[in-house]
Amino acid sequence: MKNKRHLYYWGIIYILLIASCQIDKTSPPTSDSASQIFTLEKDQPYYQLQSYIQILEDATSKHSIEDILQSDLQDKFQAYPNHTLNLQNHKYYWGKIQLENHLPDAAEHLEWVLSFSTSWTEMDIYTQDRNGKWRQERNGIFTPERTKKFVPTTKGNLMKIALLPEEVVTIYFRGISERASINPSFYVYLENLESYYNDLLKTKTNEAIYLGFLLMMFLYNLIVYFFGRDRSFIFYSGYLIMMVIYSGYTSGDLTNWLGIDLFPNHPQYWIFMKLSIYLGLMCYLAFIRSFLDLKELLPKWGLFYKIVIYLGFPLVLLDVFILYLSNFSNVIEDTVSIFYIIFVMVTCCSLIYPLFKTKDKKGYFIIAGIAAISIGSILTIFSRVSVTNFSIFYLQGGTIIEVIIFSLGLAYRQRKQEQAKQQADFKLKESQLIQEKKQIEANRLKELNGFKARFYTNITHEFRTPLTVIMGMSDNLKNHSQEKKLIQRNSKNLLRLINQLLDLSKLESGTLQLNNIHQDIIAYLQYLTESFYSAATQKNIRLLFYSEEKVIMMDFDEEKIQQIVYNLLSNALKFTPRDGKIIFHANQTEQDGQPFLKLKIKDTGIGISPKNISHIFDRFYQVNHSGHYKEEGTGIGLALTKELVELMDGQIEVESQPKEGTEFTLNLPVKAQMKATVLDKKKEVQKVELYEQQPIHFIDENKKENKTPKETQPILISSFPELLIIEDNSDIITYIKTILNNDYNIHTAKNGLLGIEKAVEIIPDIIISDVMMPEKNGYEVCETLKQDERTSHIPIILLTARATQTDKVDGLKYGADAYLTKPFDKEELLIQLKNLVDIRQQLQLRYTNSTILNEKPAELSVEDIFLQKLHEHIQEHLSDAEFGVTQLALAIPISQMQLYRKLKALTNKTPSQFIRSYRLQKALELLKTGQFNVSEIAYDVGFTDPSYFSRVFQKEFGRNPSQFITN
Repeated sequence: MKNKRHLYYWGIIYILLIASCQIDKTSPPTSDSASQIFTLEKDQPYYQLQSYIQILEDATSKHSIEDILQSDLQDKFQAYPNHTLNLQNHKYYWGKIQLENHLPDAAEHLEWVLSFSTSWTEMDIYTQDRNGKWRQERNGIFTPERTKKFVPTTKGNLMKIALLPEEVVTIYFRGISERASINPSFYVYLENLESYYNDLLKTKTNEAIYLGFLLMMFLYNLIVYFFGRDRSFIFYSGYLIMMVIYSGYTSGDLTNWLGIDLFPNHPQYWIFMKLSIYLGLMCYLAFIRSFLDLKELLPKWGLFYKIVIYLGFPLVLLDVFILYLSNFSNVIEDTVSIFYIIFVMVTCCSLIYPLFKTKDKKGYFIIAGIAAISIGSILTIFSRVSVTNFSIFYLQGGTIIEVIIFSLGLAYRQRKQEQAKQQADFKLKESQLIQEKKQIEANRLKELNGFKARFYTNITHEFRTPLTVIMGMSDNLKNHSQEKKLIQRNSKNLLRLINQLLDLSKLESGTLQLNNIHQDIIAYLQYLTESFYSAATQKNIRLLFYSEEKVIMMDFDEEKIQQIVYNLLSNALKFTPRDGKIIFHANQTEQDGQPFLKLKIKDTGIGISPKNISHIFDRFYQVNHSGHYKEEGTGIGLALTKELVELMDGQIEVESQPKEGTEFTLNLPVKAQMKATVLDKKKEVQKVELYEQQPIHFIDENKKENKTPKETQPILISSFPELLIIEDNSDIITYIKTILNNDYNIHTAKNGLLGIEKAVEIIPDIIISDVMMPEKNGYEVCETLKQDERTSHIPIILLTARATQTDKVDGLKYGADAYLTKPFDKEELLIQLKNLVDIRQQLQLRYTNSTILNEKPAELSVEDIFLQKLHEHIQEHLSDAEFGVTQLALAIPISQMQLYRKLKALTNKTPSQFIRSYRLQKALELLKTGQFNVSEIAYDVGFTDPSYFSRVFQKEFGRNPSQFITN
């Protein structure tokens, strides 16, 4: 009830305030005068003339001054205090007033100012000159200022007249009020011109000081905003500039400044400047909301203020609509603007108490500012209703005090923000120092991890190299089948341990990645279990794989699953005595809507004691079985298993009772993001067997064709392909030689730099290179040779202990044609060699079928550019019969051996055959033109004997040259 009464009182006060600011400076007549002539006898600040005005309704709206002067219409004029007319808008009315100057100092005050009511939108004022002729002056608030004669200020309907001593002056005026709800008013005031200008000067001076102060504060706060980007300053600046616009409009200063340029023909449009009150109040609320951080300080009030701010936008549109509808009637329009003014002020005053309760120091500035402008408004209303002259001094004073208080509040807030910023900077610097310290420590750990990773990589490389020789040489053993199997089994176990060490290192450094495929994991688990049946049978252990699901399609890494299953099953077999049992169980469960693959491996082994069970997943931890079993293993298998399970977002648990057995439980999430299919393993085996049934044979070119003495090359070429092995380990070189010595002419180089030099020198048919070598590694060898036009065609197989997918991708990026990991399989090496030979034969076919490269691909390969160079040099010496292999090799420039091997690899032609084929192709083009005979063409393309030309032409194209000419 108190809140409602509070709102009611504030509404009455602000309605009175707005009304007092907008009512004309009028008052009802104090007395009626019997005389129709108003006589100036006593000095007064101004004179009210409405009691002496006579009015007449112009029903036809066509009466002229001449008509009005007729006696019949003169008799119809009525005194304004006693009139019986029902004054209405949109009707024309005539007014008449007579003045006589009987002041004691009448001769000193001849010029006077008549102020008519602002209810007239259009007016015509008529006065009589010395010759008795009536003059017309245009006036009215809708009348452009440039058509008015007397405009000391744009506010009001003003007219300057001369009142000579004891001379009666008669004034007629005709007007109309065209705005809704505003009826014509005949309130007229008379004021001495000198007194009028003195009052105007005082008013304008006060207004200038007031508006200047507001503009100064506006510019200051705007500048501060651009430096600090604090939204409170921009909102406050918006509030100040809107106050300047609204005050300038109400005082008439705005139209005085801009009236000539803005709305020169429609002064009624100036009323749109009143809309600035909405924007000013919206900025005022936004300023309070931002200044107080109201959203955090009082969240409900922050939301309410936001709603009140946005309420201003539809009210502005409603105000504009009402103005157009009412023909710019401020009486109707005020109902909307006064409502929003009262609503905003009540909203601000209602915030005072809850804001005071917060004890926020910034809130005290807001409370003081609201109180200052409220007190100023109340005093202004009291001055309006008191006997003293009405003045808005108190309202302006309250506004100035409010602006000063708010400015001090902004300065206080800015200072607090600077202090907070300094504290934040200090904490940030402190945090940065801590972060730098942590980063230094992290870098040290990273460097240490990198060192460990490099150590593991290098040591495993060193392990793999002799392991390759051991496993490879074991294949060559004959009549020692048991020894061979023993060597191979232990070699594979050693390789598995090496791989586990490497995987642990990658897990620790975070570089181990999952290479998922999408397939049935149940079938894969069955396949893995089958590989343990033989070992289980030897110990008479019953090994059973049982799945409740026939098929579970999911994403998984085959290699990681294999390592997990191998570690768990091998441990179960190791610690389960004879006649025991191992059950491998699989089913699908669900947790929180996520499907999981649940795997259980349960054995009837010796079990694990409670004190050891919490450590079995620790690295290098070995369980002491109290004499029953010797300490075996390295202690990395279960540690690797746990980390691989966690890498796949799974969990692993263990339950065990001594002498009863152990049960491992794995939960792996069933995901189906990958949609790739896996190659059938059987097809891969069949493909390998197919390659074994088709051994590689290289054709000896010298046996293929008996050449004429002119075609025989002065170069001795072996019938076997040239193979260059770049490897720093002599055992690996020896092993590869034992595999390929019967099919290749083998060259070797001890490091990458020597390998590059050797490759450029001999131009081998194929290269096998290690990756980790002194001088230059295998990647550098591959990149160098692939960018050299002399060696770019040579297939390169990288052979290395780096077995990750990333290493393989890196090798292929550098241009490697194949990538084999140590220890490699002999059959795999042979298949890779055959595949590369097949690819080279396809390359030869391409260049053989396009001897002249007329087409230019979007991106020419190094081989294309090389052949184009050869064509250009041959074309330049096409008719030169002496231009042969020697001259062509010098033009490139490369050696004849390099040219021979390069062309043989690319086109399967010798250099002389390549030159001859080009000449014959050019000859064919010339023959097709039909412009030359055979002899001319033979000489033009470099043949000295037309008969020999005809023979080789027929051999090349199957028809003799004359047949082409005949056709």
